[in-house]
Amino acid sequence: MFELELAGCNEITEAGLWACLTPRIVSLSLADCINVADEAVGAVAQLLPSLYEFSLQAYHVTDAALGYFSPKQSHSLSILRLQSCWELTNHGVVNIVHSLPHLTVLSLSGCSKVTDDGVELIAENLQKLRALDLSWCPRITDAALEYIACDLNQLEELTLDRASHLPERSPEMQNDGKFQTT
Repeated sequence: MFELELAGCNEITEAGLWACLTPRIVSLSLADCINVADEAVGAVAQLLPSLYEFSLQAYHVTDAALGYFSPKQSHSLSILRLQSCWELTNHGVVNIVHSLPHLTVLSLSGCSKVTDDGVELIAENLQKLRALDLSWCPRITDAALEYIACDLNQLEELTLDRASHLPERSPEMQNDGKFQTT
């Protein structure tokens, strides 16, 4: 097994998740499973050294969960999608940039506590990013766009859907065609 996707599995516990994780998994998607929280991320970090892509939609995952990633995943994990992780803050972003500096795709869609300071950390530390999704991040302002425009030179895709504190078209977007909002 190389890919595992669990969606809406409300009866699966973290113990069950631990049991089904094998080191061969390179792509893991966990969505809308109410028992998935920090310890599940710990299991992923400990048991999946070759993980390339990790998608997680979990309302109760905290900043501490992102501290579980280690040098094991530093070079293998390239795509990290965190969706509707409502408890994540800029402290979680600190854990991401220190543990996973080689990410090429990062989504923080619906991580509503992340602010411009978190985006500044991303822009300064994740130089290999090609895609960044900050949809449904209401605390992101046009200051975040400046950080992105100045530091993320390899960025090809930026998604800002429903980022309510951004102007319709900022000067950065007018002068540099690589940024688009939806």
